[in-house]
Amino acid sequence: MRNACALCIGLLLCVSVATAGPAKFGVGAFGGVNIPVVQDDQASGPMFGFKMRYQMMPIITIEPFIAFTSYGAPENDDFDFDIDGSSITSFGVDATLGNPVGKMGFKPYFVLGLGLYDQSNDQVDAVFGEAGSQAGLSGGFGFGIGLSPQFDLDLRGKAHIAGTDGDASKKSISITGGLNYYFGQN
Repeated sequence: MRNACALCIGLLLCVSVATAGPAKFGVGAFGGVNIPVVQDDQASGPMFGFKMRYQMMPIITIEPFIAFTSYGAPENDDFDFDIDGSSITSFGVDATLGNPVGKMGFKPYFVLGLGLYDQSNDQVDAVFGEAGSQAGLSGGFGFGIGLSPQFDLDLRGKAHIAGTDGDASKKSISITGGLNYYFGQN
């Protein structure tokens, strides 16, 4: 799967170089917090990642991404879990409706995504084995603030639902902020 992601990134680079004119391609970095929903076995933790942006149509932008999350140790008044929070590496593709590439001003948008979520916890994996990557969905909204044709601030909130072994799922909400840089603008 990582080879497929690398191939997509390479294709996006080739397409951006082949298209002359206004920027349709950019890269970005983001960071924030990931908050578990209805999960007593995790606490909120930091999240950061990297993405590329390719504007397919004036209002649709595709964003391949990789993100890293470290949940905090769970806290409960009734029990002492004595276990660290999990780490999750996710990669996939988001699509935004709105937030055009390289435009200035305030740009609200909706975001939908598909991804693979690889959860690990050294203490749990030693007993039960590794869970492996699970498919997941995400959706939310945000807004971009175009500072110049080359730079955007990006703030978004997304809900994530990722499968686990069995019938359960991991649910969380991420709130992130980041900076995007666009190629090809003067």
